[in-house]
Amino acid sequence: MNSILLKNKINHFWEWFVKHEKQFREISDPVATRELLDNQVLQFGAFSWEIGKGQEKPHTFTISPNGDAKMLSRSEAIIGEAPELAHWTFFPAKPAQDWNFIFEMFDSFMLQQTIDAAEWEFIFRITHDRKLNVLIYTENIDFLDEDDKLNAAEFVLNQIIGEMDKIYYINSISFIEDLDENQEQDLKALTELKFEFEKLLDELL
Repeated sequence: MNSILLKNKINHFWEWFVKHEKQFREISDPVATRELLDNQVLQFGAFSWEIGKGQEKPHTFTISPNGDAKMLSRSEAIIGEAPELAHWTFFPAKPAQDWNFIFEMFDSFMLQQTIDAAEWEFIFRITHDRKLNVLIYTENIDFLDEDDKLNAAEFVLNQIIGEMDKIYYINSISFIEDLDENQEQDLKALTELKFEFEKLLDELL
């Protein structure tokens, strides 16, 4: 998509959003609302979107690049043209959340399980290109397969540091199966991850 076409599509999208934004604040038909927004957002690529509760303003609208660094530049271009609206804050990636570290996922039997990520531990390792490898140690998600474990970890990191910082600074996420002595000494509670991450940013930048 060339830059002129993209800019025109972005302008058209925000004109459309402004026209319908009351419908997104007062959702009476969730299925119809999802279809409306899917039709508009997906014209830009394989993005997802979320409507949530805001802090400075009542509502948030996020266009997520789904962890893709190349798509992030496009979502930033879209949100960069967002109008100033009284009820809305806009994000080009999933923002960090103030949360209780508890979330839910389905196991292989399609039963919903509650997971407390506060029980997880982690290690940061700085790579040669100034990014971070995240090693996670936990025993409370053994009911998930490997792909779902990684999805759980991606979700948790998005919640803690936000999707944009995860894309910019996290090189890889993996799980520790067997702790060695050095790893055991380096483990920190996952509840400290945001603090430790922000401490390391000075070294990464």
